Amino acid sequence: MAKIFKSRTDVAYFDYKDFKTLQRYVNVYGQIETRKKTGLTESQQRRLARAIKQARHIALLPFVVNN
Repeated sequence: MAKIFKSRTDVAYFDYKDFKTLQRYVNVYGQIETRKKTGLTESQQRRLARAIKQARHIALLPFVVNN
């Protein structure tokens, strides 16, 4: 399976308030993309997941996508 993104090893910090960037890492169903697809390291993926969950909690990103 091909990666969606090129190597993102230069990402140092994910800001939960930057929802436009975080939306790139969420699929059409509202799920967080896997490491295989994002190309992030384990620690970067954990930071990404935490930022997405914080953004969901303060209603910047939806928990569920309406169809």
